[in-house]
Amino acid sequence: MRRFFIPQFSIESASISLPREITHHLRTVLRLREGSEIVICDGAGGCYQCRIEGLDSKQGSATVVRSWVEEETALDIQLLQGLPHSDKFDLVLQKNTELGVSCFVPVRCERCQFPLPAAKVARKLERWQKIVTEAARQSGRSWLPQVQPPQSLTEAVSRCDADLKLVLWEEATQPLIELLPEQPPRRVAVLIGPEGGLSRDEVASAESHGFVAAGLGPRILRTETAGLAISTILQYQYGDLGLVPKGYSVNE
Repeated sequence: MRRFFIPQFSIESASISLPREITHHLRTVLRLREGSEIVICDGAGGCYQCRIEGLDSKQGSATVVRSWVEEETALDIQLLQGLPHSDKFDLVLQKNTELGVSCFVPVRCERCQFPLPAAKVARKLERWQKIVTEAARQSGRSWLPQVQPPQSLTEAVSRCDADLKLVLWEEATQPLIELLPEQPPRRVAVLIGPEGGLSRDEVASAESHGFVAAGLGPRILRTETAGLAISTILQYQYGDLGLVPKGYSVNE
């Protein structure tokens, strides 16, 4: 059953109004009709099975059939990503959302090649959150990851409260496998540099806030690849990649 997000959605009556964007997708892209059923998620585990009652040109309507709450099965991963060049961050957001990352922190690093003027931050945040929302919808998530405003590296590492903090660094002397505890962590934070990697001073700053430098083998991964690799490893080790798939289709 198709899923859509209406953040902070709550039932005030049996009949609900569907936002214009969702209405357009239902009518024009999926070509659904009255009587079809969809699932509305509130972004915090609340799920509402709804029957479409109308899909006019501006706004649709639906009736709530039943509701339930889904627990988040993915490991809570906070990805502190050095802002990469061009639109690579879009890919980071999309694919890591599919892998269960719960929070993204865009980080300004010394070697960032992607200047982001303050005047464009709000528009970028809106775009990034849309990418995350669509990826969460497509992959069948009921919890919506959040994208925080861009921060300096010092701000990002000092605000982090994860109980396992990792910084991926090509000069690390310890492989990742030696740093993963047997007891599953409650939350993991991972810091990844942009193109060109992190400087020694930046790694030292992260380490002063409890981060541990970890290596991912002999090959140097691109910045957009590193997050996918470690998210997959962590979700396999501690998260939900080993669970039985859900019994509904999330294909486009």
